[in-house]
Amino acid sequence: MSATATKSTAGGSSKSKAGGSTRKGSKSAKTKRTSAGAKVSKNDGGSRLSPGALDGLVIGYMKRNRAKLPATSGVVGRGIKRSPGAIANCLERLEKAGKVKLTNKKPREYDLA
Repeated sequence: MSATATKSTAGGSSKSKAGGSTRKGSKSAKTKRTSAGAKVSKNDGGSRLSPGALDGLVIGYMKRNRAKLPATSGVVGRGIKRSPGAIANCLERLEKAGKVKLTNKKPREYDLA
């Protein structure tokens, strides 16, 4: 039998040879509930931003690094240690709000408005 095979017992239940136990209803140690809008700390050292906080980080980075503009989402993402996909979505939202402008279509580069 393989290491993960199950063996049926007389009562009809099965036991796993792998030996792992799972409990229904147990909560992960990483989950912390707080009031809406607060930063939530995770065990890996990162923190979850409140809604709209990424916009401020992106605009702040672009203001501090005007010499590096226009910038792609990858450049901004590395600068503030956030994913380029999240930054790309944020930059599109900021463009619609008129806070940044798209200066190049491919690669998508943005500058402050």
